[in-house]
Amino acid sequence: MIIKSLKQSKKKIQEISLRFDLSKRKKELKVVEGIINNVQLNGDKALRYYTEKFDKVTLRSITVSTSDIKNSTKYISKELLAAIKHAIKRITNFQRTNAPTSWTKEFELGEKLGYRYESLDSVGIYIPGGKTPLISTVLMTVIPAKVAGVKRIAIFTPPPVHKGILAACKLLGVNEIYQVGGAQAIAAAAYGTKSIVPVNKIVGPGNIYVTLAKKAVFGKVGIDGLYGPSEIAIIADKTANPVYLAIDLLSQLEHGSGLESSVLVTDSEYIANETEKQVLKLAKELPNKEIVLNSWKKNSAIILVKNRKDIISLINELAPEHLEIITKNPETISNQVKNAGAIFLGNYSCESIGDYIAGPSHCLPTGGCAKFSSGLTVMDFMKKISVIYFDKKSFNKVSHDVIELANAEGLKAHGDAIKLRIED
Repeated sequence: MIIKSLKQSKKKIQEISLRFDLSKRKKELKVVEGIINNVQLNGDKALRYYTEKFDKVTLRSITVSTSDIKNSTKYISKELLAAIKHAIKRITNFQRTNAPTSWTKEFELGEKLGYRYESLDSVGIYIPGGKTPLISTVLMTVIPAKVAGVKRIAIFTPPPVHKGILAACKLLGVNEIYQVGGAQAIAAAAYGTKSIVPVNKIVGPGNIYVTLAKKAVFGKVGIDGLYGPSEIAIIADKTANPVYLAIDLLSQLEHGSGLESSVLVTDSEYIANETEKQVLKLAKELPNKEIVLNSWKKNSAIILVKNRKDIISLINELAPEHLEIITKNPETISNQVKNAGAIFLGNYSCESIGDYIAGPSHCLPTGGCAKFSSGLTVMDFMKKISVIYFDKKSFNKVSHDVIELANAEGLKAHGDAIKLRIED
């Protein structure tokens, strides 16, 4: 569908942003709450029950054996193994540049202030499995955690666990893997069972039940974010290749939940028309073409806008997970975009590069959350602790102001803590 009206474009973008409104998922939330309560009460027994019910697998062991992890690389091709190793090297090199350094410095009164960065003690990482076992998500989550210095990393993924996921874990030195998926995995990670020690934080994408479970356990543990269905937006001008545009738009829709979204914003009527033709043509070659075409019809759009200012405004309102800019001068446009999870510049920086091997994590904010949040980084596996040091001289220079502020708030003990030290 090509939209030429600015008013209709804004309406469509609002619809796309609200397609995964968690507040309307009351039926699914009720199911999730029941699963969490059952796992808290019955632990491993509940995990086995839900695994048989949802995954049709009878678990002999909740934990993946050490020998299965050790032997996993034997069961994947040499080409895949080489690709995983190459991706690990690139992602690690990038994430190391993003690791913060603790610091303190002396300020104008002689006081010393700063931050100390500490890694989390433990993290649980959810890796989607099933028809699309996300090997890449192992790399994009575990590597930042490793670089941050997290000592205990536990993987949760539905059975049967794909050998590629196990191989990635082996290469990264992760030996704690649980073949449990869904909301039950999130509950186990948060509250623990006989087989599973609870973690401090849960990260990683998943389906609606996983996402609602993460939301439900937040506060007991930390979470990285609430990831919705994948999405891409592309800004293109007349210099773009419609075939490239079409296949990139389809690359997000093939994830297959039926709620994925692709949006093309262009000032070229030729690009709009040709890209639409190519999308419909190339979609027929995909194995899940019915779901893809349904997502294209319901949650996607080609928007024709003549004014560049309006193009930028629409993109900033959409705040897409992935944004490709395929124009003559993509950097110029990129500098005007405030809201996006990741930006890909030019013909050869397609979103697939970011998904697998570029370096930054592909775990990115969706559903407009890029307006206030960022993609997964090393900092998601760390916390910063304020460091404050006043000696007597610098203390005396601020003491009276602290007393005034404490008195204004009616907090006597706060003010007295200062007065006692002045008089001492």
